[in-house]
Amino acid sequence: MVGDSLQVEPYACMIRKNDPKFKALVDGVITGMMKSGEFEKLYNKWFMQPIPPRNQSIGLPMSKELQDNIKAPSDKPAT
Repeated sequence: MVGDSLQVEPYACMIRKNDPKFKALVDGVITGMMKSGEFEKLYNKWFMQPIPPRNQSIGLPMSKELQDNIKAPSDKPAT
């Protein structure tokens, strides 16, 4: 990464259309990870800690929008 972040970009998990059962499964897994703390643990592993094999760190703290979404999971984008 070069320089500071200029803006927050909401991202999504792409899933197939018109499959409410699959969407419910994906939503449930991600929500469970957010509630259990596993989501933050994985975020810290890949965005805050050194990454092998070069042990470089991205050093990108979690945005307030993502922190808020973890506290109250939703399938709506951050505003």
